[in-house]
Parts: sequence; C-alpha cells; structure tokens
Amino acid sequence: MIVCSCSMISAKDIAEAVSTLRTKDPFVVLTPGLIYRTLGKRPSCGSCLPLIAQLMVGYDEQGPSSAASLPRHSPNERQD
Repeated sequence: MIVCSCSMISAKDIAEAVSTLRTKDPFVVLTPGLIYRTLGKRPSCGSCLPLIAQLMVGYDEQGPSSAASLPRHSPNERQD
C-alpha cells in the first residue's frame, strides 16, 4: 500500500525503516521525520504524516501485521 504518493513511500518501507532504526538503537524516539530521513526522503504536502505515525507506532509495538488493522482516521478526529 502506498502511504505517501508525493515521495512514493509504501507501508513496507515504513516497516523496514522502523526495523532498521530499532536494530541500530532500541531506545530511539521514532518520529515521522526520522522515518523519512531513514528512507532518504522528505515530506512534501504532509497529508500522509498522520498515517505514517499510525503505521510507525503499530509496527513498533506489535510488528507489521498489527498496523494493517489500525483505523484509517486522523489522530485529531474525535472518537465517541
């Protein structure tokens, strides 16, 4: 699945970046910006950042299979 069409980043790219970063330093603070830098890319419009953050957290907490089940909404949306 393409997560960022501006920079052509896929969900698999994010999973690999999280894995690479955790292998290098298990205590690194993951951010979408760090994911972009690890992939050698830069955000353009920024509309993908909330989804990248969701996937990044999901991959970090439970591995790639858990992120696929994350809800597809903005983190700022109210959930009742």
